Formats: sequence, structure tokens, C-alpha cells
Amino acid sequence: MLVKISGVVLLLVSGMSVLAQSTIYESPNKSLKAIIIPAGMKGYETYESRIEVHTSGGRLLRRRSFASSDQNHGEGIGHAEWSSDGQFFVFNTSSSGGHQPWHVATYFYSIRNNKFYSLDRVIGPISSDFKLEGPNTVVMSRLKRDKGQEAVKVALRSLLSLDFRPALNKRLQRTRR
Repeated sequence: MLVKISGVVLLLVSGMSVLAQSTIYESPNKSLKAIIIPAGMKGYETYESRIEVHTSGGRLLRRRSFASSDQNHGEGIGHAEWSSDGQFFVFNTSSSGGHQPWHVATYFYSIRNNKFYSLDRVIGPISSDFKLEGPNTVVMSRLKRDKGQEAVKVALRSLLSLDFRPALNKRLQRTRR
């Protein structure tokens, strides 16, 4: 259950209430809300995060936690936004322990499939913030197999038919050379 109290979100989850400063992103058609909830230890709350997607009526559709048990191996959500067609919520994270500071893990949520996906699993390690173009295209940089980076554009809708298992992703990377 989701209750908004003057800019603070009170989440009632599994009989426990959690009070946190959260950020709410409303979808373009206002039918869904993506909520980023700080989950880090006191004083470092934003270093680790949890994300929940709710209907505008408050029903939870999907959640994913990026928190770690030791508060040093999780991920904190940074840049986040809905695609202009409202079908995808895109966000990136950084490591709570400062590991791999060059890596900007990027994810997206699909309304149609009601799932979270990792863009890194499809295109390789992402090394820059993302930018959205058109209805649902993400632009970012990834590490090249040899040294350096390269710009990548991905239409999120085209990824929904892919199998996100690691074995397939290795085959896709080999065919792109």
C-alpha cells in the first residue's frame, strides 16, 4: 500500500512500515508511478536503492531492490526517467562501495512485460549516463573490447523479444563485430 504524506512516502510492505524520502516519477499518461526509495544505511541512504512500480491507484506491480546486506555491495539509483511513449522507465545505478566507478549499470522497466531488464546484459558494460531520444530510444556509451568507448543507440521496444540470458548475450556480442 502506498500513502503520500506531504512529500514523504509511507510504504506499508509485508506488515512493516518504512518512512523514507523517496522520489516519484509519474508516467507520461499518469497511469503508473515509479518510486525510488533510498535503502542505504543512515547517513548514506541514497547509496543503495529500491524501486517500485505502482498503478496510479497505488497497487504494486513490480519491485526490485539494489540494497546489499553489508551496505557496500549494492547499487544506488541515479538518473531515472520515463520514455516519451510512456512504455519504459529507464534508470542507471552506481556501486554503493565505489567499485568500478567507470561502470554506469543501466536498467529499464517494460510496462508490457511488467519486468526489469539490464541493458548491460545486452550491449556490454555501459560507461556513460543515458539520454532518451524519440519514443523509446536510449543513447549511451559502452566499453569496446579493445580500448576506448563507443556510442550505442538502442530502441527499447526492439529488445523485448530477446532472451536476456547471458549465453544469448555472448552470441549477440560476437555477431556485432
